Amino acid sequence: MVSFLQEIKFVGKVDTGQGSGKFFVELPWVIRQLKELFGFNPYFGTLNLRLTPESIKRRVYLTQQNGVLVKPERGYLSGYLYRAVISGVSCCVVLPDVSNYPEDLLEIIAAKHLRELLSVKDGDILTVIVTL
Repeated sequence: MVSFLQEIKFVGKVDTGQGSGKFFVELPWVIRQLKELFGFNPYFGTLNLRLTPESIKRRVYLTQQNGVLVKPERGYLSGYLYRAVISGVSCCVVLPDVSNYPEDLLEIIAAKHLRELLSVKDGDILTVIVTL
């Protein structure tokens, strides 16, 4: 059987979040699954991108693809992770399985503090490549 990798490009502006990504990646069961599934311990925070209109369409498409399910502990909601690269840095895009989650928001998890590593601030434009 032949498998083909598909890449999806997202473009967005760096945006300060509400801190919920930090809470998520600090949970022991999330850390454990990221380590097991993707081979890294996460930096305790996410990089948020506000997507362009074209990238919002791609994000809708991404929600229909098979990501890696994050299996929640009781009382938490699941989410899906997708392997990605941002400015040459390996990372994951996380799509929480939460109703009314903003369609223009993309959260990125990495082993390093991406804002610092990439020297970016709110309003800077970045491109993320997700590999399916």
